[in-house]
Amino acid sequence: MANRMTAAYLSGLFWLLVAGVMQGAFPLPMKFTRNWKWEHLWLWYALLAFFVLPLAMAIATVPRWGSVYNDVPAAALAQTATFGLAWGAGSVLYGLGIDALGMTLGYPIMTALTTALGAFIPLAILTPDAIWKRSGQLTIAGNIVTGLGVAACAIAGDRREKQLGRSLTEAILGPGRSFGSALAICIVAGLLSAMFNLGYAFGQPIMDAAIRLGATKDDAVNSMWLVMLPAGGLINLGYCGFLLHRNGTLPLMASRSGADWLSGTLMALLWTGSVVIYGWGANALGRLGPTLGWSLWNAILIATTVICGLLTREWEGVRGGPLYWLWGGLALLVAGTFALGAGVQ
Repeated sequence: MANRMTAAYLSGLFWLLVAGVMQGAFPLPMKFTRNWKWEHLWLWYALLAFFVLPLAMAIATVPRWGSVYNDVPAAALAQTATFGLAWGAGSVLYGLGIDALGMTLGYPIMTALTTALGAFIPLAILTPDAIWKRSGQLTIAGNIVTGLGVAACAIAGDRREKQLGRSLTEAILGPGRSFGSALAICIVAGLLSAMFNLGYAFGQPIMDAAIRLGATKDDAVNSMWLVMLPAGGLINLGYCGFLLHRNGTLPLMASRSGADWLSGTLMALLWTGSVVIYGWGANALGRLGPTLGWSLWNAILIATTVICGLLTREWEGVRGGPLYWLWGGLALLVAGTFALGAGVQ
Protein backbone atom coordinates (compact mmCIF):
# COMPACT_ATOMS: atom_id res chain seq x y z
CA MET A 1 0.00 0.00 0.00
CA ALA A 2 2.76 2.42 0.96
CA ASN A 3 4.68 1.60 -2.21
CA ARG A 4 1.61 2.30 -4.34
CA MET A 5 1.12 5.66 -2.61
CA THR A 6 4.78 6.54 -3.12
CA ALA A 7 4.57 5.61 -6.80
CA ALA A 8 1.43 7.73 -7.20
CA TYR A 9 3.11 10.74 -5.57
CA LEU A 10 6.23 10.38 -7.70
CA SER A 11 4.04 10.09 -10.78
CA GLY A 12 2.16 13.21 -9.73
CA LEU A 13 5.38 15.17 -9.18
CA PHE A 14 6.68 14.06 -12.58
CA TRP A 15 3.54 15.21 -14.39
CA LEU A 16 3.59 18.51 -12.50
CA LEU A 17 7.19 19.04 -13.62
CA VAL A 18 6.24 18.38 -17.25
CA ALA A 19 3.16 20.60 -16.99
CA GLY A 20 5.12 23.43 -15.37
CA VAL A 21 7.80 23.41 -18.07
CA MET A 22 5.18 23.37 -20.83
CA GLN A 23 3.17 26.21 -19.27
CA GLY A 24 6.29 28.27 -18.60
CA ALA A 25 7.45 27.89 -22.20
CA PHE A 26 4.09 28.53 -23.88
CA PRO A 27 4.70 32.27 -24.54
CA LEU A 28 8.10 31.58 -26.14
CA PRO A 29 6.76 31.18 -29.72
CA MET A 30 5.51 34.80 -29.54
CA LYS A 31 9.11 35.89 -30.03
CA PHE A 32 9.37 34.16 -33.40
CA THR A 33 6.31 35.72 -35.04
CA ARG A 34 7.19 37.36 -38.35
CA ASN A 35 4.30 39.30 -39.93
CA TRP A 36 1.36 39.08 -37.53
CA LYS A 37 0.38 41.58 -34.87
CA TRP A 38 -0.65 40.62 -31.34
CA GLU A 39 -4.32 40.28 -32.26
CA HIS A 40 -3.61 37.80 -35.08
CA LEU A 41 -1.44 35.52 -32.97
CA TRP A 42 -3.73 35.62 -29.94
CA LEU A 43 -6.84 34.99 -32.06
CA TRP A 44 -5.39 31.83 -33.60
CA TYR A 45 -3.97 30.67 -30.28
CA ALA A 46 -7.27 31.28 -28.43
CA LEU A 47 -9.34 29.53 -31.09
CA LEU A 48 -7.23 26.38 -30.80
CA ALA A 49 -6.52 26.43 -27.06
CA PHE A 50 -9.97 27.37 -25.76
CA PHE A 51 -12.31 25.81 -28.33
CA VAL A 52 -10.85 23.22 -30.70
CA LEU A 53 -8.55 21.31 -28.34
CA PRO A 54 -10.97 21.18 -25.34
CA LEU A 55 -13.73 19.83 -27.62
CA ALA A 56 -11.38 17.26 -29.14
CA MET A 57 -10.24 16.11 -25.69
CA ALA A 58 -13.79 15.79 -24.38
CA ILE A 59 -14.92 13.79 -27.42
CA ALA A 60 -11.88 11.51 -27.20
CA THR A 61 -11.87 10.86 -23.44
CA VAL A 62 -15.36 11.36 -21.94
CA PRO A 63 -17.96 8.66 -22.71
CA ARG A 64 -21.29 10.16 -23.78
CA TRP A 65 -19.76 13.59 -23.28
CA GLY A 66 -22.79 15.38 -24.72
CA SER A 67 -25.04 13.86 -22.05
CA VAL A 68 -22.88 14.93 -19.14
CA TYR A 69 -24.32 18.44 -18.98
CA ASN A 70 -27.92 17.19 -18.81
CA ASP A 71 -27.04 15.64 -15.45
CA VAL A 72 -25.53 18.83 -13.97
CA PRO A 73 -27.56 21.54 -12.17
CA ALA A 74 -27.90 24.67 -14.29
CA ALA A 75 -26.51 26.76 -11.43
CA ALA A 76 -23.27 24.73 -11.41
CA LEU A 77 -22.85 25.15 -15.16
CA ALA A 78 -23.54 28.88 -14.93
CA GLN A 79 -21.09 29.29 -12.04
CA THR A 80 -18.29 27.50 -13.89
CA ALA A 81 -18.94 29.51 -17.05
CA THR A 82 -18.95 32.76 -15.06
CA PHE A 83 -15.56 31.97 -13.57
CA GLY A 84 -14.45 31.16 -17.12
CA LEU A 85 -15.56 34.57 -18.37
CA ALA A 86 -13.64 36.35 -15.59
CA TRP A 87 -10.57 34.21 -16.23
CA GLY A 88 -10.92 34.93 -19.97
CA ALA A 89 -10.58 38.66 -19.32
CA GLY A 90 -7.45 37.88 -17.30
CA SER A 91 -6.14 35.72 -20.15
CA VAL A 92 -6.38 38.63 -22.58
CA LEU A 93 -4.42 40.81 -20.16
CA TYR A 94 -1.93 37.96 -19.67
CA GLY A 95 -1.14 38.08 -23.35
CA LEU A 96 -0.77 41.86 -23.29
CA GLY A 97 1.36 41.69 -20.14
CA ILE A 98 3.76 39.12 -21.60
CA ASP A 99 4.06 41.19 -24.75
CA ALA A 100 4.75 44.38 -22.76
CA LEU A 101 6.99 43.24 -19.89
CA GLY A 102 8.42 40.03 -21.34
CA MET A 103 8.77 36.50 -20.02
CA THR A 104 11.41 37.26 -17.39
CA LEU A 105 9.36 39.84 -15.50
CA GLY A 106 5.75 40.01 -16.68
CA TYR A 107 4.82 36.33 -16.59
CA PRO A 108 6.23 35.60 -13.10
CA ILE A 109 4.40 38.61 -11.61
CA MET A 110 1.08 37.56 -13.12
CA THR A 111 1.54 33.90 -12.28
CA ALA A 112 2.47 34.58 -8.66
CA LEU A 113 -0.60 36.76 -8.11
CA THR A 114 -2.80 34.13 -9.74
CA THR A 115 -1.27 31.41 -7.55
CA ALA A 116 -1.74 33.35 -4.33
CA LEU A 117 -5.33 34.38 -4.92
CA GLY A 118 -6.20 31.04 -6.51
CA ALA A 119 -5.28 29.38 -3.22
CA PHE A 120 -6.60 32.05 -0.84
CA ILE A 121 -10.07 32.72 -2.28
CA PRO A 122 -11.28 29.08 -2.17
CA LEU A 123 -9.96 28.86 1.40
CA ALA A 124 -11.84 31.99 2.45
CA ILE A 125 -15.08 31.02 0.68
CA LEU A 126 -15.24 27.25 1.15
CA THR A 127 -13.53 26.84 4.53
CA PRO A 128 -13.39 30.23 6.28
CA ASP A 129 -12.81 28.56 9.66
CA ALA A 130 -9.48 27.24 8.35
CA ILE A 131 -8.09 30.79 8.10
CA TRP A 132 -7.19 30.61 11.80
CA LYS A 133 -5.54 27.21 11.47
CA ARG A 134 -2.04 26.33 10.23
CA SER A 135 -3.22 26.03 6.63
CA GLY A 136 -4.89 29.41 6.71
CA GLN A 137 -1.93 31.16 8.33
CA LEU A 138 0.47 29.74 5.77
CA THR A 139 -1.86 30.75 2.94
CA ILE A 140 -1.94 34.31 4.28
CA ALA A 141 1.85 34.24 4.68
CA GLY A 142 2.19 33.00 1.11
CA ASN A 143 0.11 35.93 -0.13
CA ILE A 144 2.25 38.40 1.83
CA VAL A 145 5.50 36.93 0.50
CA THR A 146 4.07 36.98 -3.01
CA GLY A 147 3.17 40.66 -2.62
CA LEU A 148 6.72 41.43 -1.54
CA GLY A 149 8.04 39.52 -4.54
CA VAL A 150 5.83 41.52 -6.92
CA ALA A 151 7.07 44.76 -5.33
CA ALA A 152 10.72 43.69 -5.68
CA CYS A 153 10.20 42.77 -9.34
CA ALA A 154 8.56 46.14 -9.95
CA ILE A 155 11.59 47.90 -8.45
CA ALA A 156 13.85 45.75 -10.65
CA GLY A 157 11.96 46.79 -13.76
CA ASP A 158 12.02 50.48 -12.85
CA ARG A 159 15.76 50.42 -12.12
CA ARG A 160 16.43 48.47 -15.30
CA GLU A 161 14.76 51.24 -17.30
CA LYS A 162 16.82 53.93 -15.58
CA GLN A 163 20.08 52.02 -15.98
CA LEU A 164 19.69 51.40 -19.70
CA GLY A 165 17.99 54.70 -20.43
CA ARG A 166 15.34 53.01 -22.52
CA SER A 167 11.93 51.46 -21.99
CA LEU A 168 11.62 47.96 -20.61
CA THR A 169 8.35 47.62 -22.46
CA GLU A 170 9.64 47.13 -25.98
CA ALA A 171 6.64 45.04 -27.00
CA ILE A 172 7.17 42.08 -29.31
CA LEU A 173 3.90 42.33 -31.24
CA GLY A 174 1.98 45.34 -29.95
CA PRO A 175 2.66 49.03 -29.27
CA GLY A 176 5.09 49.94 -26.49
CA ARG A 177 3.70 51.00 -23.11
CA SER A 178 5.08 52.85 -20.12
CA PHE A 179 6.43 50.65 -17.37
CA GLY A 180 3.67 51.78 -15.00
CA SER A 181 0.84 50.92 -17.39
CA ALA A 182 2.45 47.58 -18.30
CA LEU A 183 2.82 46.72 -14.61
CA ALA A 184 -0.83 47.65 -13.98
CA ILE A 185 -1.90 45.32 -16.81
CA CYS A 186 0.09 42.47 -15.25
CA ILE A 187 -1.38 43.03 -11.79
CA VAL A 188 -4.97 43.08 -13.03
CA ALA A 189 -4.22 40.03 -15.21
CA GLY A 190 -2.96 38.12 -12.18
CA LEU A 191 -6.03 39.05 -10.12
CA LEU A 192 -8.56 38.02 -12.78
CA SER A 193 -6.69 34.88 -13.79
CA ALA A 194 -7.09 33.49 -10.28
CA MET A 195 -10.63 32.69 -11.41
CA PHE A 196 -9.12 29.76 -13.32
CA ASN A 197 -8.54 27.78 -10.13
CA LEU A 198 -11.96 28.79 -8.80
CA GLY A 199 -13.58 27.39 -11.92
CA TYR A 200 -11.70 24.14 -11.30
CA ALA A 201 -12.62 24.10 -7.61
CA PHE A 202 -16.32 24.82 -8.18
CA GLY A 203 -16.65 22.65 -11.30
CA GLN A 204 -16.76 19.41 -9.34
CA PRO A 205 -20.46 18.69 -10.14
CA ILE A 206 -19.58 18.53 -13.85
CA MET A 207 -16.73 16.11 -13.20
CA ASP A 208 -18.92 13.98 -10.94
CA ALA A 209 -21.53 13.70 -13.71
CA ALA A 210 -18.86 12.59 -16.20
CA ILE A 211 -17.62 9.93 -13.77
CA ARG A 212 -21.17 8.60 -13.36
CA LEU A 213 -21.33 8.15 -17.13
CA GLY A 214 -18.10 6.14 -17.19
CA ALA A 215 -15.24 8.63 -17.40
CA THR A 216 -12.11 8.12 -15.33
CA LYS A 217 -11.22 10.70 -12.69
CA ASP A 218 -8.47 12.13 -14.91
CA ASP A 219 -10.61 12.27 -18.04
CA ALA A 220 -13.64 13.70 -16.25
CA VAL A 221 -11.77 17.00 -15.86
CA ASN A 222 -12.01 17.45 -19.63
CA SER A 223 -15.79 17.77 -19.36
CA MET A 224 -15.32 20.71 -17.00
CA TRP A 225 -12.72 22.36 -19.25
CA LEU A 226 -15.26 22.24 -22.09
CA VAL A 227 -17.48 24.58 -20.09
CA MET A 228 -14.90 26.93 -18.61
CA LEU A 229 -12.38 27.35 -21.41
CA PRO A 230 -14.81 28.28 -24.22
CA ALA A 231 -16.50 30.77 -21.87
CA GLY A 232 -13.17 32.49 -21.34
CA GLY A 233 -12.33 32.05 -24.99
CA LEU A 234 -15.28 34.24 -25.98
CA ILE A 235 -13.65 37.19 -24.23
CA ASN A 236 -10.37 36.50 -26.00
CA LEU A 237 -11.94 36.23 -29.45
CA GLY A 238 -14.08 39.30 -28.85
CA TYR A 239 -11.11 41.48 -27.91
CA CYS A 240 -9.03 40.22 -30.83
CA GLY A 241 -11.94 40.91 -33.18
CA PHE A 242 -12.22 44.43 -31.79
CA LEU A 243 -8.52 45.08 -32.44
CA LEU A 244 -8.70 43.65 -35.96
CA HIS A 245 -11.62 45.96 -36.76
CA ARG A 246 -10.12 49.03 -35.10
CA ASN A 247 -6.68 48.61 -36.65
CA GLY A 248 -7.91 47.37 -40.03
CA THR A 249 -5.42 44.49 -39.90
CA LEU A 250 -7.70 41.55 -40.73
CA PRO A 251 -6.15 41.02 -44.21
CA LEU A 252 -2.78 40.41 -42.55
CA MET A 253 -4.26 37.22 -41.06
CA ALA A 254 -3.84 35.61 -44.48
CA SER A 255 -0.07 36.08 -44.29
CA ARG A 256 1.82 33.30 -45.97
CA SER A 257 4.35 33.20 -43.17
CA GLY A 258 4.23 29.65 -41.85
CA ALA A 259 6.17 30.78 -38.77
CA ASP A 260 3.19 32.85 -37.61
CA TRP A 261 0.65 30.05 -37.92
CA LEU A 262 3.12 27.63 -36.32
CA SER A 263 3.79 30.02 -33.41
CA GLY A 264 0.11 30.24 -32.50
CA THR A 265 -0.33 26.49 -32.88
CA LEU A 266 2.63 25.70 -30.64
CA MET A 267 1.35 28.14 -28.00
CA ALA A 268 -2.03 26.40 -27.99
CA LEU A 269 -0.55 22.90 -27.79
CA LEU A 270 1.81 23.85 -24.96
CA TRP A 271 -0.86 25.71 -22.97
CA THR A 272 -3.69 23.17 -23.34
CA GLY A 273 -1.34 20.22 -22.94
CA SER A 274 -0.03 21.73 -19.73
CA VAL A 275 -3.54 22.14 -18.34
CA VAL A 276 -4.40 18.51 -19.09
CA ILE A 277 -1.15 17.17 -17.64
CA TYR A 278 -1.56 19.39 -14.58
CA GLY A 279 -4.87 17.60 -13.97
CA TRP A 280 -3.06 14.24 -14.07
CA GLY A 281 -0.45 15.41 -11.59
CA ALA A 282 -2.94 17.04 -9.23
CA ASN A 283 -5.15 13.95 -9.20
CA ALA A 284 -2.17 11.72 -8.43
CA LEU A 285 -1.47 13.79 -5.30
CA GLY A 286 -4.97 13.11 -3.97
CA ARG A 287 -6.20 15.71 -1.50
CA LEU A 288 -2.92 17.60 -1.87
CA GLY A 289 -3.59 18.21 -5.55
CA PRO A 290 -5.60 21.45 -5.56
CA THR A 291 -3.16 23.18 -3.19
CA LEU A 292 0.30 21.60 -3.25
CA GLY A 293 -0.11 20.61 -6.91
CA TRP A 294 -1.24 24.13 -7.84
CA SER A 295 1.72 25.68 -6.01
CA LEU A 296 4.32 23.32 -7.46
CA TRP A 297 2.97 23.76 -10.98
CA ASN A 298 3.24 27.52 -10.73
CA ALA A 299 6.68 27.47 -9.07
CA ILE A 300 8.03 25.30 -11.90
CA LEU A 301 6.50 27.44 -14.62
CA ILE A 302 7.89 30.64 -13.04
CA ALA A 303 11.38 29.13 -13.12
CA THR A 304 10.91 27.95 -16.72
CA THR A 305 9.64 31.34 -17.86
CA VAL A 306 12.57 33.17 -16.30
CA ILE A 307 15.05 30.82 -17.96
CA CYS A 308 13.34 31.26 -21.36
CA GLY A 309 13.33 35.04 -20.95
CA LEU A 310 17.00 35.20 -20.03
CA LEU A 311 17.98 32.86 -22.87
CA THR A 312 16.21 35.16 -25.31
CA ARG A 313 18.21 38.14 -23.93
CA GLU A 314 15.36 40.13 -22.41
CA TRP A 315 17.74 41.57 -19.80
CA GLU A 316 20.88 41.77 -21.91
CA GLY A 317 23.19 44.57 -20.81
CA VAL A 318 21.72 44.91 -17.31
CA ARG A 319 24.22 44.91 -14.46
CA GLY A 320 24.23 45.22 -10.68
CA GLY A 321 21.27 46.48 -8.67
CA PRO A 322 18.38 45.75 -11.06
CA LEU A 323 19.48 42.13 -11.36
CA TYR A 324 19.76 41.77 -7.58
CA TRP A 325 16.21 43.09 -7.21
CA LEU A 326 15.04 40.77 -10.00
CA TRP A 327 16.56 37.63 -8.51
CA GLY A 328 15.39 38.58 -5.03
CA GLY A 329 11.87 39.22 -6.28
CA LEU A 330 11.73 35.96 -8.22
CA ALA A 331 13.01 34.06 -5.18
CA LEU A 332 10.20 35.60 -3.10
CA LEU A 333 7.62 34.65 -5.74
CA VAL A 334 8.76 31.03 -5.73
CA ALA A 335 8.93 31.01 -1.91
CA GLY A 336 5.39 32.34 -1.80
CA THR A 337 4.08 29.48 -3.92
CA PHE A 338 5.75 26.92 -1.66
CA ALA A 339 4.35 28.63 1.44
CA LEU A 340 0.90 28.16 -0.08
CA GLY A 341 1.63 24.50 -0.73
CA ALA A 342 2.97 24.00 2.79
CA GLY A 343 -0.42 25.10 4.12
CA VAL A 344 -1.90 21.70 3.34
CA GLN A 345 -2.63 19.72 6.48
